[in-house]
Amino acid sequence: MKLLLDANISWRIIKLIENDFSNCLHANNIPVNQPAKDIEIWQFAKQNNFTILTHDDDFEKLLLLKGVPPKVIVLKTFNKSTKQISEILISKKETIESFISNEELMILEIY
Repeated sequence: MKLLLDANISWRIIKLIENDFSNCLHANNIPVNQPAKDIEIWQFAKQNNFTILTHDDDFEKLLLLKGVPPKVIVLKTFNKSTKQISEILISKKETIESFISNEELMILEIY
């Protein structure tokens, strides 16, 4: 399961979820001029088969304009700590796996 974390999500989450989500990358680490623009994150995710994980509704708009891939997971977990967000992601692992494997779905919101 390849997740690409948007810049608005702490890179520290990767360490906390790596046992459950072993193939994660942060937008700060993709090979583009930093800080990465949303469209560059989108293109990298599409070319490398990643699902984008974000707090940003801009990716919802890109999804509507460009379609899939990539798929987008939007975290609606406002005012939560990095640890709390990682716990939410781990608790939703089966849902996330199911979402990624379902070719009919484009976006997943996690609360």
